[in-house]
Amino acid sequence: MADEEYIKAKYQALSYGNEQFDKNVLFIASGALGISFGFIEKVVPNLASAVNKHFLIDSWYCFAGVIFISLVAHFISILANRWAIVNDDMEDAKYNRISGRWNIGIRALNIFMILGLFFGVILLVLFVKQNI
Repeated sequence: MADEEYIKAKYQALSYGNEQFDKNVLFIASGALGISFGFIEKVVPNLASAVNKHFLIDSWYCFAGVIFISLVAHFISILANRWAIVNDDMEDAKYNRISGRWNIGIRALNIFMILGLFFGVILLVLFVKQNI
């Protein structure tokens, strides 16, 4: 009985961690996108004369891409959970093989979100640094 409770607690911790990761990535990307609009207006009032505007625009693409990928990852996670519920009685080896594919897809999307945030912030900082 204690082992089952321990396993259940580990799964709850994992689920909570995943939920917080998704929320934080979405919050950071959305916030960075929104703040960059207002911040740029204050720091670079004449955007027409700014240098390397492509850094700013590319950072916006990165942030928007992260938001979109986050939504896709959430949707895939929902599909994976529905699949797991429906196929609960599948033989273990086959179930593990297929569920592993779902997990690889979601992990790949998570990595893309992290990279998108990283590059978006770097591009935004480069733009601001060159225009203040």
